[in-house]
Amino acid sequence: MKIQFIRNIEKKVKSRINKLRLKQSDFTIISNNCWGTFIYKKFGLPYSSPFVNLLIYAPDYIKLLENFSEDIFKQDIYFIPKEKSKYIQEMKELGHYDTYYPIGILANIELHFLHYKTEQEAQQKWIKRCNRINFNKLIFKFSDGNCFKDEYVYRFNSLKFKNKIFFSSKQYLELTSVVTLKKFKEKSKVIDEWKHSHKEFNILKFLNNLT
Repeated sequence: MKIQFIRNIEKKVKSRINKLRLKQSDFTIISNNCWGTFIYKKFGLPYSSPFVNLLIYAPDYIKLLENFSEDIFKQDIYFIPKEKSKYIQEMKELGHYDTYYPIGILANIELHFLHYKTEQEAQQKWIKRCNRINFNKLIFKFSDGNCFKDEYVYRFNSLKFKNKIFFSSKQYLELTSVVTLKKFKEKSKVIDEWKHSHKEFNILKFLNNLT
């Protein structure tokens, strides 16, 4: 208990130091997984995005990005039982199927609220954080897992977003948005990129140079 308390204090101190080095903190992260959650935590910032503590499978995520607009977030989300998901097999492979969590639908996109216990909680958090979105300073992040196909990285790279990052286990030298993580060069996908991206990607520099 005492050790955990000390660790929590250390994390708070580190996040405050990191925050002091930030030149701007009013950005919104759109992410296919919890990467954005950890970035906000790293800098001690409030969640200015509804895309925290959730997972979106790659086919749905690229579709969301290709049709991205403010109007999407004016739509209501509704919930489905896990038996109705398009990704039952993938959920089983990830070990998610036997654990309850809400699955929301937004514009035919499945939102897997992995870290929420009830539909009501997921919906309340979603609406609250939608109201915090800064559409003038968006960051779009993607990675090569969860039903990913090679074509998605090219489609992502072609999107007309100013600030975008793609974490990959492969090299795509011709694609400017791709950051290859060497740790996963023998793997088919990156895993927990929030833990391993710092060697190849300077997040502080990226955030301080947002346009």
